[in-house]
Amino acid sequence: MALPDPSWLRDSPVCGVPIPIFLDAKVHIGGKMNMKLCRKTLPVLAVVLSGFLAIACTESKTTTSIPDSTENVVTTDVTTPSQDSTIAPPTGEPFVIGVVNTEGSPAADFPDFTNAFRAAANYINSELGGFAGRPIELEICISVGSPESSQACAQELAAKKVDLAMIGLDIFVDYGTFNAASIPVIGAVPILPSDYTADAVYITAGNLVVQGSTANAITNPKYLGLKKVAIIANDSPATLSALATLEPALAFAGATAVVIKGGETETDAGYRLLMQQAAATNPEAIVSMYGQSGCVALMRARVELQVEVPAFTNTACLADTVINAVGDAALGWYFAGSQGGVESADTNLMRQYVAKVVNKAPEDVDVFGFTTLGWIQTLSIWKVAKNLGPTVTGEAITDSFRQGNGTLWGSDAALQCGTVPSLSAVCSFAIPFAVYTDNGAEPAFGGENVSALDVLDL
Repeated sequence: MALPDPSWLRDSPVCGVPIPIFLDAKVHIGGKMNMKLCRKTLPVLAVVLSGFLAIACTESKTTTSIPDSTENVVTTDVTTPSQDSTIAPPTGEPFVIGVVNTEGSPAADFPDFTNAFRAAANYINSELGGFAGRPIELEICISVGSPESSQACAQELAAKKVDLAMIGLDIFVDYGTFNAASIPVIGAVPILPSDYTADAVYITAGNLVVQGSTANAITNPKYLGLKKVAIIANDSPATLSALATLEPALAFAGATAVVIKGGETETDAGYRLLMQQAAATNPEAIVSMYGQSGCVALMRARVELQVEVPAFTNTACLADTVINAVGDAALGWYFAGSQGGVESADTNLMRQYVAKVVNKAPEDVDVFGFTTLGWIQTLSIWKVAKNLGPTVTGEAITDSFRQGNGTLWGSDAALQCGTVPSLSAVCSFAIPFAVYTDNGAEPAFGGENVSALDVLDL
């Protein structure tokens, strides 16, 4: 299977990286807590998370200031150990992580990653003793979605001799510059085909795993065992990229698929018509590739039209803005990359630290963007570093991932980095699914992570 070549990512499945958010968003309606709307996504790896799903790029709010100029901007984080921590504060030579993330471009603006990196670094230094006793420092360089800005960031960080390069969402990662400077690279979301085989470590398979796992969840008798699918989509480059994985994966599994095309955005009547057209194909399952506003309208239309077959979408559509708007119309929908459940302590912890970075109340932190993925990415690296001792290096960390010693934050499942030769940079190929029931979002398929590899012709 040819890997998809996502162009831009806004309002797309790539933006929906299934990011298993291990959080629980409790929704208050009329002054009372509606426990039916309680939901959580776990970093089970499943991609985190992922790849895709979770992300509602077009609806996310910028939570950090953007430089006035398009020049690279590098900043350094300084943190103070928490007085509450029982672990000795980090001392000695800092472990410097160079960060590249894309912000400020009309088509690509992902400050959630940067905010999460800062928050996680603060938490590690304050409460976890740094990287094996060494304090973390972040050198953050902002790319603007062009090859030139990505190259400039790599050159800037190479000149600063950082110990490790951590990629948020950088569309044109300059691996050549990093490799020449012997700087290992760890990312979360591969975007271009070259990312999947780069000399790097990616903790998720991005959009590839989301679409493949969705196809497997629908078609595998172990899960739903359905073979006739209607896909509601638009002609945006990112959605076409997602279809380039989903359709072949469904076909590989022996299913037939009909694609119902709409505009990049539609009126409520337009979304209702799309659902009506999908229902007219007599499908056994429906997949929506629209963002949050589309989810609201399509969920309502499914109820109005009395469509009872299961419907699939991504984690972004579990956001408060969607569930508050649709209520029980979410019943019967599956959310790739999310895991239902009760609120976890990790959720509160992440909210508290991110809130300090973005100057918001913890309950106002948006956990359905890349925030959770960035938090998990940084802390997953910490889990590996803490076992390497004070002489920890970037190379030792990436080698440990490749040797199968890495696990996602919040999970004990080993990451399988490099086990698929054609996807040699990728560490995880399975994600969880949540299904919305009368009790809210609950784990689907017994809480099992669904693999994409069963239906990808690699």
